[in-house]
Amino acid sequence: MAKDWDALAAQWENDDVNIEFVESAHALLEKTVSTEGKHILDMGCGTGLMTEFVAMNAKSVVALDSSELMIEELDKKGLRNVEPVVDLLTRGLVAQHPAFRKQFDVIVASSVFGYLENISEAMEVIYSLMDKDGVFVHWDWINDDEDRTEGVSTIQMQDELIQAGFASVKMSHAFRVRTPKGYKSAMMGVAIK
Repeated sequence: MAKDWDALAAQWENDDVNIEFVESAHALLEKTVSTEGKHILDMGCGTGLMTEFVAMNAKSVVALDSSELMIEELDKKGLRNVEPVVDLLTRGLVAQHPAFRKQFDVIVASSVFGYLENISEAMEVIYSLMDKDGVFVHWDWINDDEDRTEGVSTIQMQDELIQAGFASVKMSHAFRVRTPKGYKSAMMGVAIK
């Protein structure tokens, strides 16, 4: 599942699939939780497509991505209330980096979990970063095949959220996006601490 995200950075926002995915996800986010005045983590932010949307109303946004070139593309946008961080979300990062000293009201992740090696560990860290009654919202490509190369199983994501300790977990089929390989479906998970 390793992917060279740096190689994709410069053209990321020229891909209609990426744009449609994030616009669809943002429309659902606005119906799900208010970002007004919130402290938000955008996990796996890439070039900042979702970051731009949430930064409009948020008090502050930590934009996290493991790709240095993706973060460089985000930096070019000059978003005043966004702190970009190049790293993976780990306990070590959270313990060391000043951007993670405060709890988050909202954490979002767009098309992230299908590419992670250890979803359980990421969920534990996400849960630890959230304020009481904080909301975690994610969107991922649905792939319920055992031999998946992209995406993640809806049932697996639901189980991971429950195992992490979230008090409320809701999974749904969120939207479909036309890709060069045909239509692909995306899930939305909403979890409340």
